[in-house]
Parts: sequence; C-alpha cells; structure tokens
Amino acid sequence: MSSQTGMRILRRILIFLIVALLLGGALLASSFTAKRIDVSAYPEANTFSGNTVPSPSSLPDVSISLIECGKMYSKASFVYRGGSWSEQYQSGMAAVIVRHPLGSFLFDAGFGTNVRQHAASMPWLMQKLANYDPETPVAEQLRNAATSAPQLSRAFISHSHWDHVSGLEDFPDLEVWLTREEADYVERLPSRELIKQLQPRLKLHPFELSGPPYENFDRSLDLYGDGSVVFVPLEGHTPGSMGMFVNLRSGKRYLFTGDLTWALEGIEIPAERPWMSRRLVDVDEEQVRRSIVRVHNLILKYPDLIVVPAHDRRVHDRVTRFPDWES
Repeated sequence: MSSQTGMRILRRILIFLIVALLLGGALLASSFTAKRIDVSAYPEANTFSGNTVPSPSSLPDVSISLIECGKMYSKASFVYRGGSWSEQYQSGMAAVIVRHPLGSFLFDAGFGTNVRQHAASMPWLMQKLANYDPETPVAEQLRNAATSAPQLSRAFISHSHWDHVSGLEDFPDLEVWLTREEADYVERLPSRELIKQLQPRLKLHPFELSGPPYENFDRSLDLYGDGSVVFVPLEGHTPGSMGMFVNLRSGKRYLFTGDLTWALEGIEIPAERPWMSRRLVDVDEEQVRRSIVRVHNLILKYPDLIVVPAHDRRVHDRVTRFPDWES
C-alpha cells in the first residue's frame, strides 16, 4: 500500500469518526429537549373501571406526616425532558409516616445515619452529576420528637433504590414490605447495590398487589380494607415499583409516586427523564411512560389530587411536616 493510499484511508476514518461523534452528540442533545409523552398511545391508562375512595366521613381517623432527611442537587435538565440547563433542581429525600388506628408505618426511609457510605452505591456518573446534602435521619428525628413519635410496626418501600432504603438500617426491628416483583428484582441485583448489602439485616416481607382494580389501575392492595391506604403498581423505574394513595377524612387525597418521575412536571406535562437519566435508573422505559400517563390521567380527572413525587421538595412543602400531622 502506498503512503498516499494510507493517508486517504486515515482521512476517511477520521472523517467517519468526526461525523459519528457529531451525530451522537446531536442525538444526545436532542434527548434533553422538551417532548411530551404521547398520551393517546396508552388508551388503557385512561380506563377508570376500578374502586375509588369511599365517602370521607366513612374513613377511619388516619393522619400523615412527612420527614425531610436529605437533599441532592442537579440541573433541572437531567430531571425531566425540557428542564432548564441553568436552573438548579433541589431533590428532597423524605419518608412519609402514616398513622392508622390499626398501626403506623413508614413509606420509604430516605437518607440514614450512614448515608455517606451508602452514597457510594450510586452509579458513578450520577455521583459526578449530582451533589447530596444529608440532613437529620428519620430515626433521629423520631427519637428527638419523643411523645409525638408514633410506634412504628413496619415500613413499605416504593422501590429498592439506595436513597429510599438507606434509612432502613436505622430501624432493624421493622418488617420491610415490598412487592413480590420488587423482591424478585432485588434477588437479581449485584452485590454492590445497597439493598443487597443491607438485606441480611432487614426483615424483608414480599407481598402481592392482588386486590381488585382501583381507579385506572388494574390491581391494588387496600391495606386495611377501609379505603384509607391503597397501594397500586407503578412499574417501570423498577419492576416492582409502587405508589400509595392516602385518603383522609378531610377529603384530601394524596398519591405518593416514588421515582416514577423526579419532578411534578413529569406528571403534568407529561414528560419522561432525558435519555441519559433513563439509562442510569429506569429498568423499562416503555412501562415508565405507561405509568406516567396513568397518573397524568388521574390528575386530569381529579384536579385536587395531590401527587407527590418522592424527590420534588416543592411538592413536599404541600404535605404537613413532622412533628405535625394532617388528618
């Protein structure tokens, strides 16, 4: 091969690589642009054939309180498609306490006492793109509250990611309930995942969302059989992710949606996370879209429904903070 031929081949390879990089960069950039999920692609998500909340006056005396226990910071552009590159998004880490006449429980546990060690289980890229700020762990806040702290019997987790289970280490005596699909997913996870590291010290209790349809969900679990606390599937982020309705005597309704979206805009627009974020955290992107549309249709039907993404601190401000209670 002559030197001129070799140079031509090298130039072609270089041009190909440059074009490939430009195309790849353009595709990556386009994945951050605003794009609404096509709601019409999921007609089943708008079928309301299930049970709904009974008359508020018939509900038991249930109350809720939210405990903030950490923050993370990133650009809004990484939170949902169309988010600003200049706006800093403050992601709240929180646990919800539900107080029912038949027992009190946690929903998610936020950052725990050993969060600095636990954070090492985050994907490497996420560690580079987001900064975290630990606050007072749930267990410590409950100890400090003394008489206003309820006696907890168990914890439910929306899903098994590290920032939702970190605080469970501080409650070694609690049963930790998670959906059967999520328990099966945990068994398949590598040992580096925090839930796998904590598993020998946790009392995991898989359960089935085997109850009848509820609102526009095809199955559910009415925890106490009285319509006050109802779990529903929100698959996609993880295989067994779930949400929790809490229906209060006051007539207020809450739906805690875990990490289905990180911000309320994801539900309202509706919009998914950008491609890079989805690749880091979502198991089934199509199922995430379907679940988002389901909740989007709920807020269209019930404008007063308070949807609470697990990490949207702006929405957390609409929920009563511990040690106060809302009923």
